[in-house]
Amino acid sequence: MMRVALPTMRAQSSPTPLTGTAMAVTERPGGLTVRNEVPSGPGWTVCADVDVPEWESAALAALPGWYGATHPTTASAFVLHWYAGVAAGVGAAFFRHARRVPRLDRGSVAFHRSPQSPIPDAYALLDERFWCLPTDPDAAHPHAAVVPDAEALAATLRAEVRAHADAFLAGYRPGSPLPRRALLGAFFDELDTGTWCAEDGTTHPADQAATLREARLVLPEGGPELPSASTLARIVDGRGREWLTRRRISCCFYYRVGADGPGATCSTCPRTSDEERLRRYTELA
Repeated sequence: MMRVALPTMRAQSSPTPLTGTAMAVTERPGGLTVRNEVPSGPGWTVCADVDVPEWESAALAALPGWYGATHPTTASAFVLHWYAGVAAGVGAAFFRHARRVPRLDRGSVAFHRSPQSPIPDAYALLDERFWCLPTDPDAAHPHAAVVPDAEALAATLRAEVRAHADAFLAGYRPGSPLPRRALLGAFFDELDTGTWCAEDGTTHPADQAATLREARLVLPEGGPELPSASTLARIVDGRGREWLTRRRISCCFYYRVGADGPGATCSTCPRTSDEERLRRYTELA
């Protein structure tokens, strides 16, 4: 895909379009906490400066309190998915809520971790520039770069996430216990899951068709940036209820520490069969 050149960054003298988008995303029930400014205070990390071994150590220390057990592969997988969810989650939320794609390179995104938890609890965009549609109310703004339609904007989102992933994985620690398929797969999974959860953290039945259309738009079959299609799908359980679910490409290795017992997998795990997934949804109260 040909990338759309962004305009030169200008000094901010008043709230800019992305400031409003960040506020709207933050104010949604169950949404992400996003800032559009250079954050101050402890706990913030620019993605380009992330210390993966330190983060994995924090995750390794937290796992026993959550599940009663710990495992280095699980800690590594959790951290990889948390990291991938920074750019992919923010990008998916902005795309779905406002049809905007912010700069998502490693120097343009930051995240916050509190001393009490290794899980990111807030995000920051460090660049005011963004891509949008011709119908965007701020399409003429100096920070905006216009693309012709929603398909082109979705391709831009995929390209931003893929470029971020490539830059991160180029320096990813050689001793990682994770399989190669899990590395780029984590970014695909977090973009797909982010599209699913971008509305309010859950999906109500009335929204299912719209969510599926959105997922196919963001992750179509055979795209050059992330070639796999969205795995989000609707299933009908044994009680006739409809659910949205998906099958991850990468594994979080929860089954190595899960409180449900050895070998217990997540419902979206690639190790969970379709039959088992359907059984679990049927048994949900």
